[in-house]
Amino acid sequence: MNHFVATISMRWDNTAKNLLPAYFAMVMATGIVSIAAYIYSIYILSQFLFYVDFIGYIVLWILSIYRVIVYSGYYLRDLEDHSRAPGFFTVIAGTNTLGSVFFVVEKNYTAAFDLWLFGLILWFFYQYFIFVSLSLSKNKPSLENGINGAWLIAIVSTQSVAVLAAQLSPIHSWMYIFSLVFYMIGWLTYVLVMSLINYRLLFMKLNTNDLTGPYWINMGATAITTLAGVLIFLNGNASGFASQSDILRQFLLGSALLMWAYGSWWIPWLLIVGILKYTKGRESLLNYDPLFWGGVFPMGMYTVSTYFLAKASGFKAFLVIPELFIYIAIAAWLYEFIGLIHSVVSGDRLSEENTVRNDSVS
Repeated sequence: MNHFVATISMRWDNTAKNLLPAYFAMVMATGIVSIAAYIYSIYILSQFLFYVDFIGYIVLWILSIYRVIVYSGYYLRDLEDHSRAPGFFTVIAGTNTLGSVFFVVEKNYTAAFDLWLFGLILWFFYQYFIFVSLSLSKNKPSLENGINGAWLIAIVSTQSVAVLAAQLSPIHSWMYIFSLVFYMIGWLTYVLVMSLINYRLLFMKLNTNDLTGPYWINMGATAITTLAGVLIFLNGNASGFASQSDILRQFLLGSALLMWAYGSWWIPWLLIVGILKYTKGRESLLNYDPLFWGGVFPMGMYTVSTYFLAKASGFKAFLVIPELFIYIAIAAWLYEFIGLIHSVVSGDRLSEENTVRNDSVS
């Protein structure tokens, strides 16, 4: 019995110590797939995913708080690392995505508002701490080593604030302005960051091992931007801003369609390089990759955003896409969740990548 307790304690300590900053992507992925399942009336699965999402969110926060207290040096070092710091933006997006699940699936508007408020506080902390510290850093990596798809989680986190604010704006009309402002910030930031990522992809060396889950955020960031724009468009009248936003709402629908189209362009690219990763790169499909939660989220978000875009624009032909993608998103979630359970049961490290870097921290 004592040996068992000691083993569990050691595994908990190692997991907290080596926890990926981007692990809240699991909450993002599970939450959006729950919403997608709810939209298509798969209620039992949607409810199950809600419970998994809520429990996962609590466990990740307990691990994170433990890490801050016991391994503060590791936590701070990650916050000041160009390649790892963007992972913390998943904390913001995960919080707001869970809030959206409470809003859509549970109809618990109080919990949704509380999570939005908490997510807003987290947004101000992580966005400005990370961007200021990295801007003032004396040891900056090259663009090749410092930029990847994970940086687009900064846009996802911003748009997650906009999405939940737009959902709550019929209840709290003042939140409509928040949704609009954060949508604009996220939209422009996507253009700027995506330009750097495209430059890195086209003009710098790229190995198949570099093509991890975060590059799916190339599409996921456009999907959540589309959803934010469409929800702001749909909720403008309900929020009492119709007279001020007639022209603006036309821009919102057009810009949302533009983002959706560009995000759709990325899907074949991601599938092709994914095939190359597991053939030419000879990686095993059976290996659990915690970074692939960043790939599950875009599939679920693309499903939901396309559904609402079709609803807002009147392009009913678009509905065939989410009717297919809902099953792709569910399959991707099951694949990653089974991998997670296997890693937990077998005692495998949940983040090998973290271990190498963190063991050098004094």
